[in-house]
Amino acid sequence: MKGEEDPMKIFEIVKSKKLLPAKIDELVPLSFIGQAAVGFYRQKIKLMDQLKMTEAQRKATLADGQDAGEMLLDIEARIGELLPSPEEAQKLGSRRGADISAGRKTTPCVRPQGVDAQRAKHSRKIHNNPDIVEKVKKQARENEDIPTKTAVLSEIRYEKEKKRRKEAEKNRQEIKTIITIDQTKYLNALDRCISILPQKPPKKWNEKAIKEATTKAKIIIKRLEVFI
Repeated sequence: MKGEEDPMKIFEIVKSKKLLPAKIDELVPLSFIGQAAVGFYRQKIKLMDQLKMTEAQRKATLADGQDAGEMLLDIEARIGELLPSPEEAQKLGSRRGADISAGRKTTPCVRPQGVDAQRAKHSRKIHNNPDIVEKVKKQARENEDIPTKTAVLSEIRYEKEKKRRKEAEKNRQEIKTIITIDQTKYLNALDRCISILPQKPPKKWNEKAIKEATTKAKIIIKRLEVFI
């Protein structure tokens, strides 16, 4: 992109042709232009009654705003795609620190100017959740609204929490099932004891046998005292 060209015009050209730059250092400034464009359209739609816009003008402005919002999401997704992963960024950062300490020529910057750690994290999330991005775009069209990064990130958090709760409920059910199986096994063991053990002991016992029977009876009673 040439610096002397009108930034908004550049964004409009990119938006109309739906052709994103391939370099991250061109995407980042374009994203800032896109944010300004989306803000402009949102404000214009908000003031449409004061501006005395016709229905056709309102629809055209809304459509332009939606196109700009969708393009901005596409730009953020592309930035997230081109950024190094957190693991790669950590390795690059460590290598750059080592190069600086050794007085060697440093490796390229981990993140380009204008992309801090928080934004990098958000861009990666947008790139990694294309289905949610499309869902937000579709909902915005249906609700006559402009899709935003905030809406996408909120939906990602919602889906993540929903998945977490679903997994937690699944784990609770599995634990409940395991407890039920253990209880069943214990009851079956009691049934076997009852069926094997005679209702009445023999009438005559010698001293050694009565001592051994008493010891075993105490063990059984001790194990069952929680139920008594």
